[in-house]
Amino acid sequence: MLDPELEADGIGPSAISEALAADWAARRGEIADQLKGASVLVVGAAGTIGAATVRQLLPFAPAKLELVDIDENGLARLARDIRSRGDDSAIGFNALDFAGWPGLALAEAAGPFDLVLNFAAVKHVRSEKNLFTLLHMIDVNVVRQQRFAAHLASRGLARRHFVVSTDKAADPASFMGATKLLLEAAVFADAGGSAAPRVSAARFANVAYSSGSLLESYQQRFAAGQALAAPRDTRRYFISARDAARICLLAQLTCPTRRIAIPRFEPSSGAVDLADTAAGFLRRQGREAVFVSSLEEATKRLGEPGPGYPVLLTPRDTAGEKEIEVFRGAGEGAQPLGLAALEGVIPAPIEPATLKMALAELGRLTSGRSNATPDALASVIQGVLPGFRHIAAEARLDDRI
Repeated sequence: MLDPELEADGIGPSAISEALAADWAARRGEIADQLKGASVLVVGAAGTIGAATVRQLLPFAPAKLELVDIDENGLARLARDIRSRGDDSAIGFNALDFAGWPGLALAEAAGPFDLVLNFAAVKHVRSEKNLFTLLHMIDVNVVRQQRFAAHLASRGLARRHFVVSTDKAADPASFMGATKLLLEAAVFADAGGSAAPRVSAARFANVAYSSGSLLESYQQRFAAGQALAAPRDTRRYFISARDAARICLLAQLTCPTRRIAIPRFEPSSGAVDLADTAAGFLRRQGREAVFVSSLEEATKRLGEPGPGYPVLLTPRDTAGEKEIEVFRGAGEGAQPLGLAALEGVIPAPIEPATLKMALAELGRLTSGRSNATPDALASVIQGVLPGFRHIAAEARLDDRI
């Protein structure tokens, strides 16, 4: 069933949530057989999806569970939560950069692993705001992912390797989406050879109330007595963190190597207007949304008595924004996975030599060994992903409330 909190907000299609629940019930036994007594490495374990997946993993009693995240505070919160639930499993909490030398050394020392789940990512389009944050995004989402995948494959450190992608990887309109499409291509390229793992991925849309998300900002702003904000005429599809975790575990189980799991439905059928999510959140607080068009009006409304609460509607004019999600891009094929909620994507072909050259050049540009500019980065990416069309704009999310 749909998460009660999301249901109260009027978010998300119940059909896909119910289909996913049915798939989870039908395949749970196979996942239990796979994970009981297994050795598992979770990268990006402190993030919203990573932590939710760890919580789904624990009841299956893996013999070894190594958790890696560069966010040591997030790992501390996760450790406290797990131990407070009375779980005494043998778990390693490792505050590391997964693709730095210590992270690679940990994978080799603690491996081999039956399953590696990789959630590490720079996930916000707002990181395209300047050259330096863009370089960091490409470094984390592409260069380091390729380095890590090659390390696993060359040393036989994983039987299965799963990575999280995004709906924005389909016909990417942002650098972030393009880096995720390159992530898929890079890790799939290292899935050859007898020691290489079975590699799969999943694309899904927004996880409601995830860290740094618009919906999380509703909670923070309401608690601080600040106006809420949402873009006009923008629709998004939401799932809960629990369902995101289950998608990941079902995908790694059912996807053949070099395949990507996506939801089996048209996103427009379950998408909700972001203004409606703000109104739903306020209803749950016993308040009523009052939509305004300026910060001055929002501030004025905050001082007025009554149940009304201001929601500032902003234009949809920032870089990389799409009106609605797309899960399968041009040139990509479909493949059944035997699931009601998910189907597979067959990636569009990329010439291996072209991909290798692009990854090498991005590695040079992000390391400082070559002069990097946004145009140079875009040119390299378009050379390997001809369909990449960046939606540029002067407006930036960081300039808005």
